Amino acid sequence: MKIVFFEDHLTGENRPLTLPRAAFTVNLAGTNLYEVGRQHSDSVSGIMRGYLAERTHAAVELAGPVAEDEAVLFVNASMVPSFDLMASLVKQTQRGGSFLIQNDDRVAAAFFERAPAGADRQDPQTITKYLVGQQRANVHKELPLVAMPHDAVRYHQQFFDPNIAHLGEGLSEISEGVRAGEDVRIHETAVLDASEGPVLLEDGVSVGPFALIVGPVVIGRHTRIIERASIKERVGIAANCKIGGEVECSSIEAYTNKQHHGFLGHSYVGSWVNMGAGTSNSDLKNTYGEISILHRGKRISTGMQFFGCVIGDYSKTAIDTSIFTGKIIGVSSYLYGFVGTNVPSFTNYAKAFGQETEYVLEAAVKTQERMFTRRNVEQTALDVQLLSDMYEITRDERLMSTDPLAF
Repeated sequence: MKIVFFEDHLTGENRPLTLPRAAFTVNLAGTNLYEVGRQHSDSVSGIMRGYLAERTHAAVELAGPVAEDEAVLFVNASMVPSFDLMASLVKQTQRGGSFLIQNDDRVAAAFFERAPAGADRQDPQTITKYLVGQQRANVHKELPLVAMPHDAVRYHQQFFDPNIAHLGEGLSEISEGVRAGEDVRIHETAVLDASEGPVLLEDGVSVGPFALIVGPVVIGRHTRIIERASIKERVGIAANCKIGGEVECSSIEAYTNKQHHGFLGHSYVGSWVNMGAGTSNSDLKNTYGEISILHRGKRISTGMQFFGCVIGDYSKTAIDTSIFTGKIIGVSSYLYGFVGTNVPSFTNYAKAFGQETEYVLEAAVKTQERMFTRRNVEQTALDVQLLSDMYEITRDERLMSTDPLAF
């Protein structure tokens, strides 16, 4: 059976989560939907926004188009990456008969014992109408979708513990509840506490002196945990990161640096983010009340008492930056001082000093090149093109001066 993760007409609205990557490669709850799908099929394909197609194919192995004679399970690329949900969905396909699962105006999943004509010609704008138009039996099943930025944190909390029971394959148990890959280095003074959940350390992870790691936690390949770091429950860190200070209940994408002291909690942080020394976010209101966010011009209640922030790829924070609860920060933005409002993509944000200006594309490309060089990563035409595409897509987020910051 082929699994096709499809983006639909609403996927791109979930900025900044889905702006730089296909939705099925967004990491939360310790994994991503692509990895979950690979547990059930060797033939995993994707339907995604055009500007992400070439980059996604270069990053993950995707099968070719759907053939009309094969069984195919379409899964919304925004579905929460849950091993249990995917197993339940696959089990549903084995009961016989094609079916459709809808979440309000979005299709969550659809299964066809034989793929209908035209399945190989769909895109995010046509796929929903196409699947609904096949008029298959409706199955009532709860398949939550990551539809808004705060969902990345909400579902991260909810599904992290069940997911971690399925992770760690290929890792060796080095002590009770602690599993490690090859070339893992743990300083003798570090404390790894797996009493409340496993600690998983993938290949090449290093844990510095006096660091504390409290499970359940997943730390990706070649990530470095800085000395005296405090990594607490339900933290998922992707590959090649450098993480210090205090972190709890957060998801961090690859190549992000948070080397210094400061608190990060109940948050999602994209790739190639750098958090300056002393940067902290708030994840609880002084009133202990429910946190709301401003999304696409509307005030939305999250239903959460704990929610920190969402930070898009390539963004940076200066020393001692303070991020208030429930703030959404776009891609390639630079933060200074107090962050009390959402931050558009490609923005120099220094409202505490009376300034907010556009961070021009040329500067973003040059900064990306410098970052990549520091990590021995080659900047490719695809990397530059993605920045350019995101810059154009997010023009609607910012109407501001292009003058440089002057403190």
